Amino acid sequence: MFHRLMLSVVVIGLSLSSVASTSARAATNKADEVKAAYIMDAKTGQAVYAQDADKELPIASLSKLMTLYLVETAIKQHQIKWDDVVPINKEVRKMAASSTLSTMPMAASDQFTVRELFAATLVGSSNSSAIALGEYVAGSNPKFIKMMNAQADKWGLAAHFVSASGLDNSDLTKYNLDIAGTSAKAQNLVSARAITTVAAHLVNEYPDIVKVSNQKSVKIHKYTVPTSVLILKGEKYYDSRVPVDGLKTGYTDQAGDCLVATFKQNGRRMIATTLGGTWKFTANNDLRLMVKDEEVYHQVMPSTINYQIPGTQTHVKLVAKQSTTMWENKAHPMQQVKTTVWPLHQNRPNYLAAKTTVLQVKLTDPQSGAVKTIDYQTPHAMTLLGPIAWATTNHVSVQNQALDKAFALVD
Repeated sequence: MFHRLMLSVVVIGLSLSSVASTSARAATNKADEVKAAYIMDAKTGQAVYAQDADKELPIASLSKLMTLYLVETAIKQHQIKWDDVVPINKEVRKMAASSTLSTMPMAASDQFTVRELFAATLVGSSNSSAIALGEYVAGSNPKFIKMMNAQADKWGLAAHFVSASGLDNSDLTKYNLDIAGTSAKAQNLVSARAITTVAAHLVNEYPDIVKVSNQKSVKIHKYTVPTSVLILKGEKYYDSRVPVDGLKTGYTDQAGDCLVATFKQNGRRMIATTLGGTWKFTANNDLRLMVKDEEVYHQVMPSTINYQIPGTQTHVKLVAKQSTTMWENKAHPMQQVKTTVWPLHQNRPNYLAAKTTVLQVKLTDPQSGAVKTIDYQTPHAMTLLGPIAWATTNHVSVQNQALDKAFALVD
């Protein structure tokens, strides 16, 4: 019979109560007020800021990002081609003639390719283009909405779609584009984290999308379709301190001003989302400035540590399994919780195979609430003497012994 050392837990830095209040900084003025916000490193998925990020809210035309992802995927899977001419039904063409719902007319004689409708959807936020693309990909509008929700479920997103464009049923019913069984005012409800995740899939899997989004306008036949992202270089609200190269705006009376902005910080692709704003660009701009001024991408934990076995003077070299480089707020550093997870024997040698996790460090970002666990492992197989031997020996480093010799020792 043998005993095990108690697991060791060490808390460093901020209190747990401060982590519980990780929703965001208070808005300093009306222009900074939003219903939700989320900022993510597109490559690693690390959240650097979150405010009500999991609350499902109207997102208006940000919904088109899911539509465009499914179009890109259909092309990748050779289901459709960029140069295919897209059939457009009469109701969609009728919507395109609306002065309030359309950014590009679709005359009966006009023919459009997938590539042209894609550009009109992303750059000009064309509602009719988004719906036409969805119908072409899935065969019908209802089938495409099912695809949107299926993709959201696959990714585990807090999202429910009723529209490929982001319009709600108060507009869609006029063109027989509402989904059967949905209410008269049904609309897409998606969280800030969820739509940011959709954007991350887009820019990671289909990076050329940024080349499309970073245009002041696109020329499609005789139509010049201007961008809705008026913070691009050369546009009215461009800010050279935090330049963006996309990605999508949205607005309805119910949703308020919504924006997903893509930008580079420290050479890394970032995505900043704001939902339900009073001003279309101000809050998002100020959050990107916050990232620039307060966040640093650096090594927050060492890749190798000389770990002291709890209750002993013995040290063991451990190597981090995961990357220890990430974003950290200068004023609000990561909270660390260290836990010894290897159940050490008290009266007999301990054999640790290579890549055995001995220590776990849980890092919590007080700005976003994001949690990451780093496992520190043995770089190779090793045998450690038990605590009684540690207490009676002058050795202060790990004794590596062949397994047969180690277990020849008597408890």
